[in-house]
Amino acid sequence: MAVTAYEQCLKIDPDSRNAGQNRLLAMNYINEGDDDKLFEAHRDWGRRFMRLYPQYDSWDNPKDPERPLVIGYISPDYFTHSVSYFIEAPLIYHDYGKYQVVVYSAVVKADAKTNRFRERVVKKGGLWRDIYGIDEKKVASMIRDDKIDILVELTGHTANNKLGTMACRPAPVQVTWIGYPNTTGLPTIDYRITDSLADPPGTKQKHVEELVQLPECFLCYTPSSEAGLVSPTPALSNGFITFGSFNNLAKITPKVLQVWARILCAVPNSRLVVKCKPFCCDSVRQKFLTTLEQLGLESLRVDLLPLILLNHDHLQAYSLMDISLDTFPYAGTTTTCESLYMGVPCVTMAGSVHAHNVGVSLLSKVGLGHLIAKNEDEYVQLALQLASDVTALQNLRASLRDLMSKSPVCDGQNFISGLEATYRGMWRRYCKGDVPSSRYMEMLKKEGVPEGVTNETSKPERVTMSKDTSSVSVESNGFNQAPLSTPNLTTSEDNENESSQTTNSGKLS
Repeated sequence: MAVTAYEQCLKIDPDSRNAGQNRLLAMNYINEGDDDKLFEAHRDWGRRFMRLYPQYDSWDNPKDPERPLVIGYISPDYFTHSVSYFIEAPLIYHDYGKYQVVVYSAVVKADAKTNRFRERVVKKGGLWRDIYGIDEKKVASMIRDDKIDILVELTGHTANNKLGTMACRPAPVQVTWIGYPNTTGLPTIDYRITDSLADPPGTKQKHVEELVQLPECFLCYTPSSEAGLVSPTPALSNGFITFGSFNNLAKITPKVLQVWARILCAVPNSRLVVKCKPFCCDSVRQKFLTTLEQLGLESLRVDLLPLILLNHDHLQAYSLMDISLDTFPYAGTTTTCESLYMGVPCVTMAGSVHAHNVGVSLLSKVGLGHLIAKNEDEYVQLALQLASDVTALQNLRASLRDLMSKSPVCDGQNFISGLEATYRGMWRRYCKGDVPSSRYMEMLKKEGVPEGVTNETSKPERVTMSKDTSSVSVESNGFNQAPLSTPNLTTSEDNENESSQTTNSGKLS
């Protein structure tokens, strides 16, 4: 198991950022919220990691609760990546007069989407900083110089993250959002943005950050302009039902396969199509098929597709399936949105942790709450009910894109109103001295947990940047990890929750 392998690495090097963060990410795929082990792993990582970075403990930002705010968004995923479909609406719809936007882009290799984002931000009066290759402590100094009021990181423990910068606490209010389905574990982050369906009031899942719930869905999806038309449900011409999933292979656990096999075995002549990057490897394909055969599903009824490079072709591949089957306990996000936008209804299951409930939030807001199961048996029954009426399936498919487009999930203008109100609430609290991270760090001090060095006495080296895009040479930040390359592909497939990899010397990304 991957988690065990990462834990062995940590026994050799307890401060290995690569092993530490990949362990946390991997644990999300199998955690069902039965205990606090996952929270404790994140909490312990955050406390240890924070000690490697100096923290600022005061800021010059004027404490005026109603003044225009400067919002910083830091991410490596401003390209054709799953996160990009959810950050586009804020970049477009923010009121730049009241919420000045500064983007800190750690994109490894820019694509057309990167360029489009940059042009839109700059045209609206925002700032775009290219920070790929810059030491995380220097990025923190840049953020402080830009006088960011609220800094929002969009990556969590996935690839090319900038949690080292967040650990420096360069902004008076710090937030985590979109890119990771759990707490970061970092004591320097104040809030985690969610909603009342993904993280219901009274949830037993613990977080280092304080949860802040948006009024509707915590995500706003901007569909790809390359999507193309919705095709008829294939059962009309095939004469059989095709179930499918384009989720990350790591989300398709043995328990998920057991449930899927139950569905396929109960629907005569039905087929399963699964598409993900690792299926380019024969041994992976064979292992997957063998597992299904052991569960009673013949391999001849299963189609395995590898990565499809072009985004248009990737989205048109949804024409192969009649019904999308969500994964659990780590549900799909981008794949669920893509499926619905391409007219394919998705069956999901509620759970006790955020990762399990993303589909609950998305389907509820689109008006498909009847496709949310409470348990495995209900999940199977919902899939069988959908498969039993091809005419109803086609009618739903024909109306689904319009239904989704008019839902809160795709309403960028309304979404930004809720998001800006949330930011304003955070800032008003800060102006009153209500700072969650300060309280948490004070608690750690009382518990005798060692802190990092404060930046009042140990300041990161300053980097001077121009008002638009700039580039600097790659520098190490002191970690001893060998660089690995992470290619940027032109499809969002398999970009959901990538493992953390190092893309420039000395930092885990």
